[in-house]
Amino acid sequence: MSADAEPPLSPDAAIITALEQQLLRTEAAERRRLLRVLLAGSAVRLIILVMFPGLVSHYLSGRVELSTPVTSYKRLVEGVHLSQHNTSPYDGGLFHQSPLLLILFRVLHVLPDLFTNLAYVAVDAMIALTLAKLAAVKAAKTRKAGGVPGEIRFVCTPSAIATMYLFNPLTLATTLAKSTIVFSHLAVVSALYAGISGLTNQAIALTAVAAHLSLYPAVLIAPIALMAAATSRKQQQNRGGGLVAGIALALAKFALAAGALHLLFAAVFGTQYFTATVDFTLRAADLQPNVGLFWYFFIEIFDEFRSFFFVVFQLTALAFAVPVSWRFRNDPLFAGTMLVGIISALKSYPSWGDLSLFLGLLPLFEELAKYLQYAFLSANLLMYGIGLAPVFWHLWIELGTGNANFFYAATLVYVFGQITLLFDLGGAKLRRELDIHHPETRTRTVIQE
Repeated sequence: MSADAEPPLSPDAAIITALEQQLLRTEAAERRRLLRVLLAGSAVRLIILVMFPGLVSHYLSGRVELSTPVTSYKRLVEGVHLSQHNTSPYDGGLFHQSPLLLILFRVLHVLPDLFTNLAYVAVDAMIALTLAKLAAVKAAKTRKAGGVPGEIRFVCTPSAIATMYLFNPLTLATTLAKSTIVFSHLAVVSALYAGISGLTNQAIALTAVAAHLSLYPAVLIAPIALMAAATSRKQQQNRGGGLVAGIALALAKFALAAGALHLLFAAVFGTQYFTATVDFTLRAADLQPNVGLFWYFFIEIFDEFRSFFFVVFQLTALAFAVPVSWRFRNDPLFAGTMLVGIISALKSYPSWGDLSLFLGLLPLFEELAKYLQYAFLSANLLMYGIGLAPVFWHLWIELGTGNANFFYAATLVYVFGQITLLFDLGGAKLRRELDIHHPETRTRTVIQE
């Protein structure tokens, strides 16, 4: 034996080394799987967009289930055309989307259509990648926090989460319809990832961008502020930083970022942009049918009651931010997911794309699956609502043998399915927290009086 030979490893050290090598191989294999999923999802989208342009331009982009007045690609193209001819797109009643999208698509509009297709494909891939990274961070935090004693868990890998998002038919249809809601989704998931990773300023800035793109994601500042406060307390634990002070600082930064964007856009496009975007969304000024609750109700209601019920409906969508975030303050990511689901169900101009993001976030909480009590009911309600909406629209608009009640009934089933899922998900989270803190109650039925 040479003098330079290393001494043999002890049995324990050899086992640790083998486990580390196995972990590295597993991580490398997972990265390869994730890359294949991203490439496959992107290829499917690009092939359909390039090979079947008529399907997109003449059918999907006009579906009210996929495109709304505030996410329509056709209206965006009209707005870009007006802007290029030195006419403000916000002066008329056609364009109601963020100046951020107008600036982006002014660049894309002068390039071949392939670049626009690539932009949508890239955005979807980035959302899937961010969800996968979010899953990895959340899994690491869950391992440190522990769980229910003796629990056997199924871990949903990042590649599986990316697969479920990219190949969800609702996600695919939303991208093929070129709905601009995908840009808001990218800002939302990026903000959640930055928040849970401790990148406070980036998370707040992305939340402000998401709010300017689609207004309702502004409510996500509540869980983002909780994430920011938790990060601040860890960094300043020796100085005793308080939770309230951290939340107040995050809210102040958000107000500053949102205000700076508003002043910038007002200087470039005038104050008309605010009336045409934020005010338009809050008033639900265009009562074009969609998969939400607003349009039919406000068509039927008397004008003298319209303002009152606008306030009621909008407060219903926005008022959950603080109570939901505070109740689940120990898990702000879950609170953010719940708020995404509430937005999907109760916003003034929803589409199937909103539900696709909520469904994309759900696999992050695979530990709650066994606690769901109404999963079958929720799934059936959603499938019936999604399946019946095109049928009733065809009967109403194309054949003339139905009426608006048919389509609105399908939207009611669709929204009820989302609300049922939200209640079930919240209950599952509360039951799991009870099992973690009081394992002796695992076999007991909890009844709230």
